[in-house]
Amino acid sequence: MTTNPERQHLIATHLRYVAANSPYYQKLWQGIYTRVDTPITALPVLDLDSYWAANHPDDNQVLTATHLDGPVFKSGGTTGNPKFSFFSNEDWLQMCEAFGAGMRRGGLRPGERIANLFYGGQLYASFLFIGRAIECAGGGVQYPLSGSAPLSEIVKTLQQFRVETLAGVPTTLFSLLPEVAAAPEGTIKLKRFLYGGEAMFPDQIAALRRVIPGCIVQSVGIAGVDYGELGWSEAGAEPGVHRCFDESTVVEILDDEGRPIQEPGEAGELVITNFRRRLMPIVRYPVGDRGAWIDQPGSPSRRFRVLGRSNSCARMGPVSLYADDVQQVLQQITEHTVINFQLVVDHFEQRDRCTLRIAVADPQGVQDGIGERMLRELERERPMISDAVQKGIIHPLAIEWVGPQALTTNARTGKTLRVVDRRMESHA
Repeated sequence: MTTNPERQHLIATHLRYVAANSPYYQKLWQGIYTRVDTPITALPVLDLDSYWAANHPDDNQVLTATHLDGPVFKSGGTTGNPKFSFFSNEDWLQMCEAFGAGMRRGGLRPGERIANLFYGGQLYASFLFIGRAIECAGGGVQYPLSGSAPLSEIVKTLQQFRVETLAGVPTTLFSLLPEVAAAPEGTIKLKRFLYGGEAMFPDQIAALRRVIPGCIVQSVGIAGVDYGELGWSEAGAEPGVHRCFDESTVVEILDDEGRPIQEPGEAGELVITNFRRRLMPIVRYPVGDRGAWIDQPGSPSRRFRVLGRSNSCARMGPVSLYADDVQQVLQQITEHTVINFQLVVDHFEQRDRCTLRIAVADPQGVQDGIGERMLRELERERPMISDAVQKGIIHPLAIEWVGPQALTTNARTGKTLRVVDRRMESHA
């Protein structure tokens, strides 16, 4: 375990390295990072638009060195503007080792037979990442099937090798349930589901347990190739509750004015610094989720609860809908002046739904067909939406025309909340 003085030394050494070697951070921190004991909280929270504009394959200004080894992955962004994350082999191994250690602390044991049903290919990382993390955990016999494998092949493998644990996104796990339920009695030995990439709600857990009575449902942990390892899940934790990786990260929860929240229970934006990742530095990076502390300040591996997406992106199952995408579509509406909008995410009947609340001066005067045209354009921009709807993974998008006063605002600042995630509220 890294002691606090060792941790502080590692953080200070890392910031000094970043300040000396990353052109982007040099410019961002000019006049701010002045000495080795400059605290993280004195540094600015990253503006993600400028960060990813600088972190581009051509003339990259974020990286601290020439990229000579290690993988490149893709995540997020709109269909025309993906984000690319660059790893040295050392950085990639460190991330997998840290996450694997979290899986081991969370209950992964030697000999546990685990099927990896995450997705890979096309520069996406989760299949390779979870596979490597299991290896680094020092336990677990892995069956790397991937989520794209035919369901019949997955079931056959579960039966042949008496697989005990499935690791994958909830969407994949639920698509497999009918096949598992139809298998001859006693041929499926599943005991545990490790989910990631999407939230899991009580109604979904109940549905799993109707097919596999008594099964353990646990988060595999939270990580992203853009920001690294965020939280690990211990056995028996409530959905959404994770612990910090003290050996490699500083996790902050910030209020709407950007001030750190220390008291348990108060919601704010999750921000992370990874002080082990050198090639593509992550210093005060907004994760995109809101959270709240559970433990008191100074608690080892301090627990936090994830409360849903923050103000830039609505998450529906495996599908992300970015506020920028909606803004671009709204600009095409010429019949009415759009005053404002927000995305409201709900969960019912084991699926998520996103409602676009669009504020105009006269909601009753909006002509028929405008909403449908908007939805078609959004689905063209984000093809995963219609695909997920057709597969029964999420509910269809809905549109609600309202007056400006109907939009939900921040009680303290009065600002419109771009994304309102009600899923956790309805299952509290």
